[in-house]
Amino acid sequence: MQIRKVTPDSLLTLPREFAGKFVSVEKIAEGVLRIKTEAFTPDSEHIFHTREYQERLKRFDKWMDQHDPEESDLDELLRDRKK
Repeated sequence: MQIRKVTPDSLLTLPREFAGKFVSVEKIAEGVLRIKTEAFTPDSEHIFHTREYQERLKRFDKWMDQHDPEESDLDELLRDRKK
């Protein structure tokens, strides 16, 4: 166990092993904090971690395995878009 002093600005220096990592600080009881490293996902990326999205990716991977890449005909795509 290590003893650390909280600065007047409420800052706490953590050991180097925490450098650059995201941590959660949980107040368990009066005078008791729990600090844990945590994974952080930006709000804009939460969708990628849903079960529904993971299933879509699996279906897409399966489709890719069954279909060879084809060259796109841009003129045809533009004609179809104008219809």
